[in-house]
Amino acid sequence: MKASNNPWWMRIRVHVLLFGVSMSILPVFFLGYLSFTSVKQHLEENIYEQNYQQITMLASEIEERYTNLENTLAQTTEVNARTLLGQDQSVRRIVLGTLMRTEPFIDEIKVANLDFTTIDQVARTETVPKNFPSGEIEHQLKEEESIGSSPIFFFQDGRPAMYLTLKLKDPLTHLPIGYLQAKIDLKKINSRVESTLLDPLEYIYLIDESGNLIGHTDFSLVVQKAKVNNASIQDFFEGQNDSFGSRYKNIQGISVIGSFVSLDNLGWAIFIEQPSSEAFKTIHTLALQLIVIAVLIMVIVLILSIGFGLKLVDPIENVESRVREIISTGNLDNHLPIENWNEIGRLVQSFNQLLNYLDQKNLNLKEEKELLTTVVDGIGAGMILLNSERKIIWWNPKFTEWFGNEIINLSYEEVVTRASEDGAMYENGRNVTLSSHGVTRHLRQMEYKLSPDNPENAAYLLLIEDVTQEVELEARMLKTDKMAAIGLLASGVAHEINNPLAIVAAHSEDLLDRLEEKDPELTEEEITEGYHVVLEQIAHCKKITSNLLGFARKNPTEELVDLKSATLKTLELLAYRARQNNVRLIDELEEDLLVWGNENEWQQVVLNIVTNSLDVSDRDSIIEVRGYREIEKSNLNTMDDYDSTDGEKEVIKIEIKDYGPGISARDQKSIFDPFFTTKSVGKGTGLGLFVCYEIIRKMHGTIEVKSVEGEGTLVTITLFVQKEVA
Repeated sequence: MKASNNPWWMRIRVHVLLFGVSMSILPVFFLGYLSFTSVKQHLEENIYEQNYQQITMLASEIEERYTNLENTLAQTTEVNARTLLGQDQSVRRIVLGTLMRTEPFIDEIKVANLDFTTIDQVARTETVPKNFPSGEIEHQLKEEESIGSSPIFFFQDGRPAMYLTLKLKDPLTHLPIGYLQAKIDLKKINSRVESTLLDPLEYIYLIDESGNLIGHTDFSLVVQKAKVNNASIQDFFEGQNDSFGSRYKNIQGISVIGSFVSLDNLGWAIFIEQPSSEAFKTIHTLALQLIVIAVLIMVIVLILSIGFGLKLVDPIENVESRVREIISTGNLDNHLPIENWNEIGRLVQSFNQLLNYLDQKNLNLKEEKELLTTVVDGIGAGMILLNSERKIIWWNPKFTEWFGNEIINLSYEEVVTRASEDGAMYENGRNVTLSSHGVTRHLRQMEYKLSPDNPENAAYLLLIEDVTQEVELEARMLKTDKMAAIGLLASGVAHEINNPLAIVAAHSEDLLDRLEEKDPELTEEEITEGYHVVLEQIAHCKKITSNLLGFARKNPTEELVDLKSATLKTLELLAYRARQNNVRLIDELEEDLLVWGNENEWQQVVLNIVTNSLDVSDRDSIIEVRGYREIEKSNLNTMDDYDSTDGEKEVIKIEIKDYGPGISARDQKSIFDPFFTTKSVGKGTGLGLFVCYEIIRKMHGTIEVKSVEGEGTLVTITLFVQKEVA
């Protein structure tokens, strides 16, 4: 069996394998992760709770010891105040000795008068002489205080200690009579910190309000006056009374789980810390076990998935190899064998049916291709395909007949320019005149943009139609209409010339008579003035005949036409007829109304429309001729030679309006039909508006007629503005 060319990650057996592994391993990992997270959270809460309860009990015990010590000293001073300040030193020392034996936390006791001067003292570790040097006690109470403690200090051996001072009051008057000061050994009070049983690497320590370490599971750290600082201590300094538990790094940078409780009566705080690695050792062991189980499951599923994948994919790959064989040979009759009737067997059956369908479609396409080739080769129009660079990539036989066969790798513009008689380029919809085998032909090109998704990579389709007969017919019709218009204008021009000729004759006869009679009153200035009048009238006649000759001359070429100038020339030819009918021609034409076309044809358009208006206008009425530029949404044929922005184009509007009887709604549907006229017999040919329509269409414009019976008619011609000569 031929191996598939697909990369391994796109093969079905790999997908099956990955699916089996994913669907087996992901749930295991997901459930294991949830269990691990839940157990870890529960264990962490238990550790926090256990540690918090442990230090809470220690804090209560230390506070209780300190409170009992205060109560014992208070009772002793209350009962034995006068004895302690009396003259009998032996009795006083008996009281002090009894007190020290009762309270093992006391290291030394001093008795002082109201001036804080020591009058007696006893110590646990040394014998005090009977006559010791007097001096002031170390901690002195304020006047309003009855009992108070000093800041913590340290013995020479590093043990923490503090002074507890009480006022001695007279039992009868309750007035102060002296002071009792006890030096307290805090190591003994805090001994429960050292003796507490803890897990390995777990420790407890005690600090005072200044942050001094005064108790620790490892008391050597207290002796060394080790510095402690972490997040929990900062919380304590910021006024927080306790912490149920949090995770942070201690001063050695080790991640620990810690809790603390404040000793409110003393202003101290007791902390317990345990390394996170030690606390979560159990959960880490559980995680390792879950990973081992997941790996074993993955191996088992991998083996099962490989076997299942091979069993599932092998038939599919067999089908694939047979399909590749059919593709390579192109033999659609080579059907695939059906080995079983499961889903793959039914797929093979459907594929065989598809082969039969494709075979039939292939035959149909061949027949349609042959038919299309016959049509394209036999059609009387030339067809070519252009790529995006406008290079010819395909043409039909008709195009070869007109332009020759040497057109490979040439652009269409190069071929047309080479073959056309004037060598000019023409935009879409215009006619091309060329000589083919000694015969002059007129061809019209229509260009269509194609979708880029085609196998030939063609961008444009050009259809070139032979319109020689149509062009020649239009030329004959234009000539006929023009000759009719010239005949119509001839009488008006003759009458228009008669007036200036009469003036010329009158002035000439007058000057000749006066010269022959040698009139003494005739001056050189009068002669000069007479000749000026004659010249002006001759120039007027010349202008009239020039306009008529310009209209009559044959000018087949297209050029840049100034619509204002051409329109005014035409209106001058119609001036006499307008005066005969007592109709006033009003022109309102803007400057720079430039379009691409034929000036004679444009004059013929204006002449036909204005003549129709004169025929229907009453005496003493007006005909308005307006021309202006306008920006509008283009609904005309699009041309690349004209400016356009976002579907907007600058156009020229020419409007000719009369106030005659108008055109009926029924006749408006036929006004552009050839030989249609509403005039009586002998008054018109019915070609005027048809000729206008054809000329405007050649100029790629539109002509629109709006008429209301009894109100008049408005003819609107819309043309593109020409920015520069093509």
